[in-house]
Amino acid sequence: MKKSISILLLLLLLPVSAHAMAAGELAAKLQESYDKTADLRADFTQDSLVKAMNISRQGSGTLVIKKPGLLRYTYEKPDRQEIIVKGDELVMYMPESKQAVKRKLDRAAMDKTPATFLAGLGRITDSFKVNFPKAAQKDKAGNYILEMTPRGNGMGIKNITLTVDPATYGIKGFSFVEESGNVNAFALKNIRINQGVKDSAFDFKIPGGVKIITE
Repeated sequence: MKKSISILLLLLLLPVSAHAMAAGELAAKLQESYDKTADLRADFTQDSLVKAMNISRQGSGTLVIKKPGLLRYTYEKPDRQEIIVKGDELVMYMPESKQAVKRKLDRAAMDKTPATFLAGLGRITDSFKVNFPKAAQKDKAGNYILEMTPRGNGMGIKNITLTVDPATYGIKGFSFVEESGNVNAFALKNIRINQGVKDSAFDFKIPGGVKIITE
């Protein structure tokens, strides 16, 4: 009897553990934070792995988003490149090759396409199944890690992993694993939210002499 009382006292004296957040709860908080974000500017670094060739590549640049449906990646390294989304049109401009790709998008594709899901992000749980990684809910820096698996047609994407700020529930980074095994990981820094980004930030005129490829 004394032993049972001692165990009970020990349990009462132990600190109460923090509430263990479910993946769906984190997704809801992330959605709430995203809904309050009208625009965003950030610097990014990108690490890519081309699995078939076992080649790793690094890139960096700036990202600008304005809802609804405006997005611009400007790569400075390794080569200058522009990726611009305006509504249902995507333009990829590569100055060194003197080529530009123009492509029409639909909302379902924007939700799941690596370059555009931040601009087209609808209701997270409508487009994705959400889970925590088996290893841990958080990374070494204390950020939440949320795994998202596309529902239905994944547009060539196996899964997306988000790094989520535990204080603001904003996105600090994201990575994509393609069906081919290729991986693209983006880390965001110097994030500025709701600073009044103008529509003109997404204006872009393809220079003369550039070959335009329409898909």
